[in-house]
Amino acid sequence: MKSILFLLTVLCCLTGVTMAGFSVEFGMRDGTFYVHSDEGFSYHQNRVMRGGRLSLRCIHYAKRRCRGRASVDPEGRDFHPGVHRHNHDRDWNIKHVRRFRSFVLQECRKRENGNESLREIYHRVRRDLRCPRQSIISLHFTKLRPSMDRARSTLLPNIPHTLSELADILEQDQYEFLTKTLDEEDNIYLGKFGQSSTRTRVLIFASHRAIQYLNSGQVHTAFSDGTFSTVPAALKGQCAQIWSIIAIRRHHVLPLVRVLMQSKTQPCYEAALRALKDVAPNFRPQKVMADFEMAQANAWEAVFPNVDLDGCLFHSSKDIAGKAKEMGLTVLIRDNEDVDSLVRRLCALALLPYGHAGEPIFEGLASVAASAVDLGFWPDLENLFTYVSSTWLIPSRLRMFSVYRCPHRTNNGCESSNAALRREFKTDHPVTWVFLYALNNLEDITAFDIEVLDGGFDASSARRTSALANDAALRGHYADLDEGNIDVNTFLIRASRRLQNVYDMILHL
Repeated sequence: MKSILFLLTVLCCLTGVTMAGFSVEFGMRDGTFYVHSDEGFSYHQNRVMRGGRLSLRCIHYAKRRCRGRASVDPEGRDFHPGVHRHNHDRDWNIKHVRRFRSFVLQECRKRENGNESLREIYHRVRRDLRCPRQSIISLHFTKLRPSMDRARSTLLPNIPHTLSELADILEQDQYEFLTKTLDEEDNIYLGKFGQSSTRTRVLIFASHRAIQYLNSGQVHTAFSDGTFSTVPAALKGQCAQIWSIIAIRRHHVLPLVRVLMQSKTQPCYEAALRALKDVAPNFRPQKVMADFEMAQANAWEAVFPNVDLDGCLFHSSKDIAGKAKEMGLTVLIRDNEDVDSLVRRLCALALLPYGHAGEPIFEGLASVAASAVDLGFWPDLENLFTYVSSTWLIPSRLRMFSVYRCPHRTNNGCESSNAALRREFKTDHPVTWVFLYALNNLEDITAFDIEVLDGGFDASSARRTSALANDAALRGHYADLDEGNIDVNTFLIRASRRLQNVYDMILHL
């Protein structure tokens, strides 16, 4: 019986030959087939009749008790409907619907499609098959979604809801493909560290080649930053952030380590850093640029006592300008050039040297305050000055606040890395498996970029002319300040123009 249908399938589906009055299509399960007549009815195989003809019965025989019958000869040349009438309408679109459904579910079962959401798979198959739209509107995404979920579950485990559950999955050999690099030569999962009971659990994702790069001694300056928007959706309640550690080489961003962190406490940061120090003992950064989160800064200093910590000029300027906006100073700043200059000078305080206990910065603050008094705007700006001195010029933050002569004044490298993550996900809080695939994809790009750089080539375009001009202008201002050609207040007036973009962006000027 099956041999007859197999022969018909080969003739109809593989060679494109159309039989008189019917066609043979693949069924919904592997190894099954059905016959679709030109009259709009479809049949399953029933039995072989005397004389060798194949008896067919309506596909709705079981559910609708339809008694419709048909038969076909072994050569597939003589198709005859039976005498019993069907108890349902003709379905001219069933071929398209079933074919579409079959292809969608096949795509859901493929490992290489693990980075695509179910909705993306649905519409990609719809476009690729070019099925008539009217034929598959009854099989819309919402209706097919449960079957797609079941198809994908045959490949993937249940979605984990804690970091420990995710670690348990990644440590099983059968799921090694989830974190295997795209060239299948490495693995991005380093392991789990810390303890869930103390909220120090971390899962570190760094390939062995990334660890080798860290351990090579080439990373003298590290950049770190965390973001919550790219944490997998199922882990939102149990994971505080994904923390990234990157290097910059010849102005090219190299994301090396990603860490899913249970909390943002100092012990949790330390658990991640000590694990990295164990596997890369030669990783001893001289400088680290991070945001102004004290738990993170303290962890870096605890694990690497000799490290020099720098904050991010973009973050401090954004905060000060944002505070001015919050205090209702936007209109005054927009309408008065003197006030505009005073607030910009406050943002530029971070460009002054730290000195001994921050004297140059406090000298700069005093000079700007004196200008505010002389110009008659002290009553309007007193609260902003108080905020800057009590928030940014305190001992625990002052050393990080100063970015005097730093080759990297901002943490834009980490911002670029986080943006790359978001582009890979195409949405906030992706599905866990999409998250892992994106990490694999970005690791592959980083590994290739390192090879390009090792070969003596540029992995990215040269810095913008505006950035080079900015650096040159600041070097000139620093030289004038160091040689006594200008005072601190004049330096702040000139240097604050280098912050114009971020300043205008925050205040919408």
